[in-house]
Amino acid sequence: MDRYSRQSALHGIGKKGQEKIRKAAVAVIGIGALGTIASDLLARAGIGKLILVDRDIVELSNLQRQTLFDEKDVGSYKAEVAASILKDVNSDVEIEFHVSDLNHRNTQILEDASIILDCTDNIYTRHIINEFCKKSKKPWIYSAAIKEEGNVITFLPKGACFGCIFQASKAEETCETAGILNTASASVASLAVTQVLKIILGKTRENELLRFNIWENTLEKIKIKKNPKCKACKGIYEYLSGKKEEKAVKYCGNNVYQFYLDIDYKKTKEKLKKIAPIKDAGFCFVFNELTAFRDGRVLVKEASPERAKAFISRYFGN
Repeated sequence: MDRYSRQSALHGIGKKGQEKIRKAAVAVIGIGALGTIASDLLARAGIGKLILVDRDIVELSNLQRQTLFDEKDVGSYKAEVAASILKDVNSDVEIEFHVSDLNHRNTQILEDASIILDCTDNIYTRHIINEFCKKSKKPWIYSAAIKEEGNVITFLPKGACFGCIFQASKAEETCETAGILNTASASVASLAVTQVLKIILGKTRENELLRFNIWENTLEKIKIKKNPKCKACKGIYEYLSGKKEEKAVKYCGNNVYQFYLDIDYKKTKEKLKKIAPIKDAGFCFVFNELTAFRDGRVLVKEASPERAKAFISRYFGN
């Protein structure tokens, strides 16, 4: 029996639609509560290629809602673990993963994607995705879940964009402070993947917001209109150019700070190895409370940004 027989039996898909799904490439940014479920659904649906991007490791508190992981994965990199698991789910899917923080320096990792699915938890990265998609004329899906609520927005190249709605990078509520119902994140991921499939099949015609509260059983559908003041719609890409780069980013829910440094990865590793033992993972190494990546990203676990900067200065200079 055909693997996708139940899916291709749908009137809106059929064998031709299934072939379109097979030829599509989807980048999933953020392999957390939304990204694990979304990437699993996409792999099972028969997407031709998945590009997984995430900077984080699996933590015990993730297991309440991040369905690809279990206890043995705690401490491992999410993107790497997810890629391995999804390959077992569907070996026909080409899977590429990046243990990386998406920013203006590395958007080339999205070039092969025909659609981008945002499953992140911060506004800055979403502006990067928005400007990249606006410039390259790619559709993308915004998805977010907090408490019992969910939002999914479809952004098509010619319509209103994320910058039309969100003009600046403002702090948002986080799962750490506000909490999240795992059925809310599962519902958002399912809805977002449905929107991805509709784009692939040519069933989406307008940019719209879908908002729901799973606890209150409410659902809204709102059309998104262009903002005449939106810079991204005018071809002004302040995030993509690096102008709006965040110099130090605090990770959600812990005292880990992220920096980008102009360092020689190999020489730095050899230098620090003489001071104390390091753990080399190939694409990164761990030294005390510091993790350094080949792309110049450095994570420091400290009580405050000032202490994190002091740690950086001690071993890397000003």
